[in-house]
Amino acid sequence: MARKFYYDTGTEKVGPVTGADLVRLRASGEINNETWVRRADNNTWRPLHTVNLAEEEEEERNPGLFTVLKRSGLIGPVLLVLVGLVVFIVVAIGAIQVFWPVLLLLFIFWLLSKALK
Repeated sequence: MARKFYYDTGTEKVGPVTGADLVRLRASGEINNETWVRRADNNTWRPLHTVNLAEEEEEERNPGLFTVLKRSGLIGPVLLVLVGLVVFIVVAIGAIQVFWPVLLLLFIFWLLSKALK
């Protein structure tokens, strides 16, 4: 689970935000290494450069598939396609289980028609 932080802009306290949000804010210049931050579960404020954000920085450099889909807004459509695919497979398997004798007979007739030509 992502760690949550608060940061101090000098005029207000902002948060909770994730560690990945802090990394992005620092990269965009909205905050810097001297910005005071605290973890959501701790009341001690300290400069950002003293907080270990290595895990969040690595995730920012090499995001996982779920993170990429979430950021791009494609998570909904991808999940919808996957659910549709699963439903199609379940229905297809059910149909094959019910109609396999008919399919077998059709295949045999097709083979016989090819053999008799």
